[in-house]
Amino acid sequence: MSANESDTNPAPGGSSKKSSNALIPIIVVILLVPALCYGVMEFLIIPKLKSSMGGGGDSHSQSADHGKAKSDSHGGVKAPGEHTVEFGATVVNLAGSGNSRYLRTNFVIASSDKEIQKVIDENKGSLQDAAISVLSTQSLDALDGANGREVVRKGIISKFNRLLGAEVIDQIYFTEFIVQ
Repeated sequence: MSANESDTNPAPGGSSKKSSNALIPIIVVILLVPALCYGVMEFLIIPKLKSSMGGGGDSHSQSADHGKAKSDSHGGVKAPGEHTVEFGATVVNLAGSGNSRYLRTNFVIASSDKEIQKVIDENKGSLQDAAISVLSTQSLDALDGANGREVVRKGIISKFNRLLGAEVIDQIYFTEFIVQ
């Protein structure tokens, strides 16, 4: 064997040691990047999104009223004197989407009026039309914003109260809000 051949052919075991040392940074990156991504999402991004969408304050207000709250016919928690009505599902095409994106909502109407069920039943058609009017004017960009759902909620409450001729609707609770 010449000196040239011994230089080009590595000694047994020498090559595997160099390649295993080169794999350590790759293995560390493969293990640390998903863990780091999970940590950032769980502890930074999701809490900021919840607080900007108003999700952070809900748990505090529910726990403060927990002693006074009672269960309603829908299985939820309601304040004393508050009556609720399931409105049902509403599906609309989003504005500016070329009929390719839609919004599906389902919500509960809350009122201090004991006759709210009767009022909703008597005006169901016009209320459904009003809900469709409010929902179909929303764009994907408006719903993606921090207050998108709150703007929709206030718009529906305002339109319903205008149609009913009085401040009958106190609150709307979304039980489903899907943008597809």
